[in-house]
Amino acid sequence: MWARKSKSDTAAETVREGSVFRIAREGNMVETATVLAIDDDSFGIPHVRYQVRIGRSDNYVLEEGPRVLALSCFAEHYNLALAS
Repeated sequence: MWARKSKSDTAAETVREGSVFRIAREGNMVETATVLAIDDDSFGIPHVRYQVRIGRSDNYVLEEGPRVLALSCFAEHYNLALAS
């Protein structure tokens, strides 16, 4: 049987420890996520632990983390890779 990879499955393959992803938000805000680690939970579902930095054009910066998301959700949300 043929299996087709979804867009999020392909994106999840690019998520590695040390990878950096960016999202442009409304109001000249930029959200940057740096992957700290990828680990499976007790059910075998991979989760991403990451640090997030939110910056605005007026030099306001907010750093939070670590945060955790399932790998598939992380890859769907953070889909613009900057570095690895």
